[in-house]
Amino acid sequence: MLETPEFSKQFHLEQNYYLKQLDFLNWYRYFFIIKEVTDLMPKDVLEIGTGSGFVKNCLQPLVRKYVVLDINPKLKPDLVGDVRAYQGGLENNFDCVIIADVLEHLPFDDVEQSLKHICSYLKEEGKLLVTIPHRRSHFLLMTPLQVDPWVFTVPSGFLSFGAFYRRFIKRKIWIDPDHCWEIGDGTVKNVNVDRLFKKSGFTIERFKKLLYVDFWVLKKEAVVNEKLIY
Repeated sequence: MLETPEFSKQFHLEQNYYLKQLDFLNWYRYFFIIKEVTDLMPKDVLEIGTGSGFVKNCLQPLVRKYVVLDINPKLKPDLVGDVRAYQGGLENNFDCVIIADVLEHLPFDDVEQSLKHICSYLKEEGKLLVTIPHRRSHFLLMTPLQVDPWVFTVPSGFLSFGAFYRRFIKRKIWIDPDHCWEIGDGTVKNVNVDRLFKKSGFTIERFKKLLYVDFWVLKKEAVVNEKLIY
C-alpha cells in the first residue's frame, strides 16, 4: 500500500462507513456478482474485501463454506490479512473467489503476485470474479423490449470542460484518491489487466462492462502434468 497516513485511513474504517456509502452503483454491481455465484453453485467461497458485508449476507446461506479475508480487523473478517501475503492455509480450498473493487487499492506492481496467491487458493478450474473501476463516462439504456439494460461508455475527457482540461491539458485524469490506479487513468488499460490475469494462471471466460466497473469471470487454468519423453 502507499504508506502515507491519509491513504492508509481507508484500511481502518468501521463497517458503518461502507453501509452509508451504499448506492445504486453498489447494488448494480452486487447483482451481477450474486447472479454469477448462484449460477455457478459453488460449495466453498472466499471473498476478499469485506466492504458492507451484503454480498456475504446474500450468498452465505447458499454455500457450504463462506470465508472473508480483509486487511481491516474492524470489519471482523474471518481472516485478517493482506491479499499480497500468501495465506498457506487457504491453498486449493475454494470453488469460487470474489474480489470486488479491491485490486485498485494495491500498487499496480503488486497485483500480479496477489493474483497468483488467489489462483493457488482455488481448486482446479475454480472461478475468480473480479470487478475493477474503469474511469470513463457511463450511460445506461433500458427499453420496454430489453430484459437486460444496455451500458455504453465514453472515455473520460469528452463530456465536460473540466474533464477535457485534466485529460488533454494537464495530462492527468482524476481517479478516486483511495485508489492507486484505475483502468482508463491514462496509464492502465484493459489489455494490461488482461495480461496480468493470464500471467497469473487464469483464462478469461467472460467480460462485461458495468456502470463504474469492469467485470470478469476467470477460470483457473488446469495444471497439465507433462511426461518426460526419452
